[in-house]
Amino acid sequence: MMKKIIAVAGAFALAACGGSADDPVEDESLDDAVDAVIPDTSAGTYTSTNPEGVEVSVALNADGTYTVSEGGEMVESGTWEDNIRGTCLTAEGGDGEDCWNIQPGAEEGMMDVTGADGETMSYSFEG
Repeated sequence: MMKKIIAVAGAFALAACGGSADDPVEDESLDDAVDAVIPDTSAGTYTSTNPEGVEVSVALNADGTYTVSEGGEMVESGTWEDNIRGTCLTAEGGDGEDCWNIQPGAEEGMMDVTGADGETMSYSFEG
């Protein structure tokens, strides 16, 4: 009952200000905040060595496509985009996106790539 009274009072307060409870609130600072968390990942090739010693290359193409190669052999392809969850790859025939956080590494030309599991690997970057 109390929640209903609060909701009705809120609707009346908005109506008194010339709006209604259904009118969206315009706040450009929210748009700026969302833009600030969406990454701006550079297209290029990210290369590392996995724990088994095999070279892994991820090529993010400017047209929004990508390929993953292990040991020189392509093992996956699909599309990628930057969104609020990070740099997200969607494999052809896959069942959803796999998102990564890509940040500049400690050394020039290196990038730290963190997966959803929290594991971080260093990749060299060629753009």
